[in-house]
Amino acid sequence: MRRWITLSVAAGLVVAGCSGDGAAPSSTTVTTSTAPSTTTLPSDEICKIGDLRFGDEGLVAALGEDVGDAHTISQIRWEDSATCERITVSFASDSGAPASSLGPTGVTVMPFAGLVRVNLPPELDTTAIADLLSDGEFAQRVFVIRDTDGALSIDIHAMPDRSVAARAFTTGSPSTLVIDLIDAAAPNDPAGVRISPVAAVVSPSPGASAYPVSVEGYAAPGLGTLSLQVTTDDAVWTDRTLALTAWPDAWQSFSTVVSDGPSGMATIFVGTVGPEGQPDEGVVVVVDLP
Repeated sequence: MRRWITLSVAAGLVVAGCSGDGAAPSSTTVTTSTAPSTTTLPSDEICKIGDLRFGDEGLVAALGEDVGDAHTISQIRWEDSATCERITVSFASDSGAPASSLGPTGVTVMPFAGLVRVNLPPELDTTAIADLLSDGEFAQRVFVIRDTDGALSIDIHAMPDRSVAARAFTTGSPSTLVIDLIDAAAPNDPAGVRISPVAAVVSPSPGASAYPVSVEGYAAPGLGTLSLQVTTDDAVWTDRTLALTAWPDAWQSFSTVVSDGPSGMATIFVGTVGPEGQPDEGVVVVVDLP
């Protein structure tokens, strides 16, 4: 089925915005005014235009001007085509008008995780979008993320078990960032990202792991804490609270290290807990430790 989906709000609005492990739930973006989705039949030729090459690993594009006037992510649009899928990100200036240029931006394919990461310029410090459910054949979900210092980035998650290649380019007046996705030439068996309504875990992947275990991902907008628990059938080995900034407009990155614990099969839980301290809602990753 061919279609395109657009999600946009005024640049001045603040947005707060996944359910089983690895599932593709409906979008959790919440806005102060409801923006309808629209569908239409796009061109079948969007990925045949131009001669930019697709890359399936590492940095595939370094884009943008030395200094741009883009300060806000104002719209993210997903478009389907016969040959690929396209994600288009639009920007606004600090006055709220459409931006004319984007500062230095990098686009990287991370094949082990099955995602495409967009590192945005520091002057781009506001977003009207928290996430977008694309539900395509290539792209599953788009997240806008703040790191612990507040810097913004965008992660485009491929569908589970889908290996993708990407290319990217910008337009000016108005400024947009365009990312095209196709099948990678050589499938690489991506582990994917586990997603729940309150957290997404990029690493570790299920299966064999080793100490120290790096637990990385992002939490839903507005959350002030997450719980991390490492358990086996008969014991709780790690139970810690991850403090978050409670950014209301984007998902929030987190990173922590488990330096030691059990040997053999263990369960890592990242999410929220109930009144008795038991796991409530979140992501579960089963790992095999030495």
